[in-house]
Amino acid sequence: MEVNNSIPNNWNTWKRDKQVILRYYGWWQFIELLFYAGNFLFYPTSVFTGSVDTDVKSTCKEKYNFQFRKDRTYTLIYSNISHKHTSLISETADGAVVWKIPTEHFEPITRAKVIQLLEEFFGTKYQLEKDVGIFLCRVKTAAARLQKAGHKVDDLYIGSQMIRYIPQEFQSTVKQIYR
Repeated sequence: MEVNNSIPNNWNTWKRDKQVILRYYGWWQFIELLFYAGNFLFYPTSVFTGSVDTDVKSTCKEKYNFQFRKDRTYTLIYSNISHKHTSLISETADGAVVWKIPTEHFEPITRAKVIQLLEEFFGTKYQLEKDVGIFLCRVKTAAARLQKAGHKVDDLYIGSQMIRYIPQEFQSTVKQIYR
C-alpha cells in the first residue's frame, strides 16, 4: 500500500486517510483501546458498551485477528476507490457494508437491469462438453440473481429452463418427469 505523506488543505480528508493507513497496519485498534481506556478512567459509567461481546467464546487474539482482517478489507476497498467517491464509504469502517454501498450506488436495480437478467436466465443453454451439473448451477445462479433484483421466479420456470436445454441423453428422464 502506497503512503501519501502530503497533507491536503482539507483536515477531514487527511484525518480519514491517516486513519485508513493505521487500520491497514493494525494500529487503529490500539488507538481505539487507548481512547476507550481514557474514557473509562474519566467516565466509569461508560463501560465498553459495544466493544466487548460476552456471548462469543473467542480469545483476544482471535478477536484481534478478525478485526484486523475487517480493517484490511476496508482499507483495500478505500484505497482502490476513486478519491472523489471516498465520501460514500467514509461513514462506516466495516468491509462488508463498504462493499455494498458502491454496488448499490453504481448498479441500481432498474427495469432495464431486470430485463437483462431475464434475458440471461432464459438464454442459459447447455454447452457441449460441459457437465450437466454446471448447466443446472448456471440456471439456479441466474434465478438467484433475478430474485435478488426483486423479480420472483417461479419454480415452474426454473424447472422448465432446466429441462428445455438438457442434452439428448437425458430425454428419457425428461419424458418420465412429464408423465
